[in-house]
Amino acid sequence: MMRKTAINGLVLSVALICFSSVQADSADVGSGSSWVGSVALASRYTSRGLDVTDGVLSPQAGIEYRSASGWYANEFIAKMRYFGMSIEADTAVGFRGARGPLQYDLGLYYYAYPDADPQLHSNFSELGGRFTWAQGLVHPVAEIYLSNNYFFAAGPGVFANVGADVALPGHVAMSARFGYVRVKDTVAFIYPNYSTWSVSALRSVGPWDLSAQVTDTSMSRSQCIDENRCSVKWTLRIARNF
Repeated sequence: MMRKTAINGLVLSVALICFSSVQADSADVGSGSSWVGSVALASRYTSRGLDVTDGVLSPQAGIEYRSASGWYANEFIAKMRYFGMSIEADTAVGFRGARGPLQYDLGLYYYAYPDADPQLHSNFSELGGRFTWAQGLVHPVAEIYLSNNYFFAAGPGVFANVGADVALPGHVAMSARFGYVRVKDTVAFIYPNYSTWSVSALRSVGPWDLSAQVTDTSMSRSQCIDENRCSVKWTLRIARNF
């Protein structure tokens, strides 16, 4: 349901904190092609502010090919529990580059749910971009993703996200985001158009990433099909990068 960060969410998300991945991306471009991957375990899987696992553990994995010129392709899978769906599989192709301190990531994303009921019309695609001003201690970030037929066949949809990333001593990164989801058919989507926010912290220890995130949405209990999906929640995640 969402565009994740770092290897199409090999990150979370993602899902989650993208400052360290942006640094890695810029280092790879121009130094030869490479493969990177990750396996992770998260206490839950959140998608644009929504809990899509009912609070159960979510194993996750991803792999990405990065060319020396900046082109990339990746695949990300995660366990979920949402309207009978148990797997999300995301595929992305795109290009990363920079103009001075402006770093950009432009891509085409496809979100698939292999075991979903076909009548749910869950699969959908997006065109999107992430832009980072990588100068100074605080790096402003802006993201936008557009779909011609959003999740649950909700018609044209847009997800806009703004925030900032901060690198701290000790291989620690902080991230804050404020996003807005808007679709044409809120009845099909089963949620109203809503905003979401998150604050994350990540600590890298060698190949391991430890992260914590708190997130919430603007939806009230009466507007959410399951109030636990839309309320404030914490996510803990441990990942091993390769």
